[in-house]
This record gives sequence, C-alpha cells and structure tokens, in this order.
Amino acid sequence: MGWGETQKLIVERNLDIGRFRFYENITVGEIKEGVHVTFESAVLPLQIAEQIYGDHKPVVYISNRINSYSIDPIGYYEAIKLFPNLKAFAIVSNKRHRKMLASLEKLFMRKPIRVFDTVDEAFEWAAQLLENDGLHQKLST
Repeated sequence: MGWGETQKLIVERNLDIGRFRFYENITVGEIKEGVHVTFESAVLPLQIAEQIYGDHKPVVYISNRINSYSIDPIGYYEAIKLFPNLKAFAIVSNKRHRKMLASLEKLFMRKPIRVFDTVDEAFEWAAQLLENDGLHQKLST
C-alpha cells in the first residue's frame, strides 16, 4: 500500500518554505532546497495545521527530506508549544549524513522521533501509532 492510502488527503499547500500535505492525522512536509528552517519560517505551516487539526487531534509529522536544507533545532521547543498535539516526528532520508543529523535533532525534540528510508515506511509507522490505544506508551520504541 502506498503512502497516503490509509488516510484521506485534506489539503496540500505549497509555501515559501516547502510543500505540505495535510492528511486526517498525518502531515508530510518537503522543505525546499537551500532553505534555512527556523521557528519563524515554520509558523505558517504550524498555523495551517492548527486550523485543520485544532488543538486536540493527534498528529504525526513526516519530514520527507528529498532536498538539502538546514534546520535551527532550537525552534523545536517553540513549535511544540504552539502545536501541542504533535505526537511523533518521522524523518525520511536515504542518505547516511542526513540520518546522522537526524539523531542530533532528537536531542532537541521532546517527542518520539524515528528515521526511515522511505515515506511508505514512515506513513505506515505513523498510522499504526495513531491506531494504538496506549499512544504515549507505544511511541517510545
């Protein structure tokens, strides 16, 4: 089953920072080449997510890292405050260097993070997490 087949696409937004697909409980983001992601540049996608999901619907964010860009990980703290219903974070990259950087991001994100080789794998993991009853206990794997 391909990614997105388990949940209905609500809306897709092409923003200055990148493209975001908002599904029922999963958001897939693809940041544009060369962008430097800060809390300030992520506010608009977070606001769109808040409009779609409210402040109670659980959401998993999948970062599909097909382009090269930089991230200010300090912004994770503020982003989580702004969007508290983010339950987990998946990073998709098949490049070793990006996977190593993702492990550093785990130090700044106070939510479960997993790294995957494909979006299909990340989407399946996210959908399974959202289906589980004991969500907070099962996320730590």
